[in-house]
Amino acid sequence: MERLGPVLRISFGLALLACSILLGLDVLGLVPTPADRALEGRMQLCETLAAQAGPAIERNDLAAIRAALQMATRRHDEVLSAALRGPGDRLLVAVGDHQRLWHPEVENRSTSTHVRIPLFRSGERWGTIEVRFESLAQGSFLAALWERPLLRLVVVMGVCAFIGFTFYMRRTLRHLDPSSVVPARVQATLDVMSEGVILIDDDGRVVLANTAFVKQVGRAQTSLLGADAGSLGWAERDSSEAPRRLPWLEAVRESRVVPQTPLVLNGEDGERRSLMVKASPVLDGWGRAKGAVVTFHDVTELEHKSAQLERALAELEKSQDEIQLQNDELRVLANTDALTGVANRRSFMESRDAFFRASKRDGELLSCVMADIDHFKRVNDQHGHQAGDEVLRRVSEAFAAETRTTDEVCRYGGEEFCIVLPGASSQAAAEVAERIRKAIASPGFSRVPVTLSFGVASLESGARTFEELIKQADDALYVSKGRGRDRVTRWDQCEPTGS
Repeated sequence: MERLGPVLRISFGLALLACSILLGLDVLGLVPTPADRALEGRMQLCETLAAQAGPAIERNDLAAIRAALQMATRRHDEVLSAALRGPGDRLLVAVGDHQRLWHPEVENRSTSTHVRIPLFRSGERWGTIEVRFESLAQGSFLAALWERPLLRLVVVMGVCAFIGFTFYMRRTLRHLDPSSVVPARVQATLDVMSEGVILIDDDGRVVLANTAFVKQVGRAQTSLLGADAGSLGWAERDSSEAPRRLPWLEAVRESRVVPQTPLVLNGEDGERRSLMVKASPVLDGWGRAKGAVVTFHDVTELEHKSAQLERALAELEKSQDEIQLQNDELRVLANTDALTGVANRRSFMESRDAFFRASKRDGELLSCVMADIDHFKRVNDQHGHQAGDEVLRRVSEAFAAETRTTDEVCRYGGEEFCIVLPGASSQAAAEVAERIRKAIASPGFSRVPVTLSFGVASLESGARTFEELIKQADDALYVSKGRGRDRVTRWDQCEPTGS
């Protein structure tokens, strides 16, 4: 029905109304039916028989009564039998198989199939003429229904009324069509607008729509005329639910301009369109809203582009994160010794000055420990480089276990390691070195038993640069090696000597 134009809908409704009036009159009994006319004919036949039988009874002429009943039976197919019943309920005359057919459902009263006509003689009731008619209900229900003239009248009148009303409404609505009262230049201006525009009445029904809105909705312009603007398939932007409020109804109800409101239109072509809707009330001379002008700005493509841009930015951000992660990994690889996992010499050379400056600035102690694996070349020669690599890894693990997170451990070169301990005195650094030495020298530390020699130096000894501090620790290391290895030597407790 929504696909029909307003002319056809109105015409169809008026035709149904006219047919309903006729059927209502029939229900009230104001329209005669075939059954009514049949009953009236039967009553007239019975009255005629009574008029003929009256004089015959006065003459006691039963033969005349029989002749009248036989004639009525022959001329009227609906008469199945007839009889004259006299005083004492005696059957005096019978035409047809009356005794078998006469079984009235109601005693002492006539029905449509069993009719009784009283006969009088000398002013007193003398007897009764009985006439048995066939039932009025013949054939199927539909056939009996079609036999009713009223039904045929309703059908014919409905068709004719629909055609007539359609013709009349088309001519009438020409004068009511808003496009006929809107100047052509105004309609042309609305049609060239890229935004959809409709004019609604105070009931929210579309009075006028431009070409852009027709394309947005995907319906014929004639089907929009008179349609409820709220029934065109609107939904909330972020859900498929119907909107809680419609801007044009709010504009009419509150007589105010409703600013841009985002809505989604589910078109009949299956496409979802995102629209920004603005409604302005149309006021009469008393400031009351009689309708509204509604504009629809299609932002579907803009939202698609925005979504694509957001996805692209997300991908870019993800790529940047991945690049940053890779850079961090490369930085770790560049600053870490690949075999032992501690800082390499290049990274150590970059960070040592920062340790020295911080110590000088804050007036704190700074100690340095140099360590060397004893007879490491012998390990490689006797057990192979794979065993030597295992020893280097186990030694690095021992350094990490006995130092703080603020300390810096580095593989200084080959089998030589360096430890920087901020805030530690020469004594504290020597104690750390001793714990490491004992852990490595303990049985079962590694598959190949090894020992380490250590040299310890601190700013307490007067080193003016970090290079001087390392040299002092290195000199102490060579003292340890010269004294038999597997020991810790503090620079401030010995005279450095070469090995």
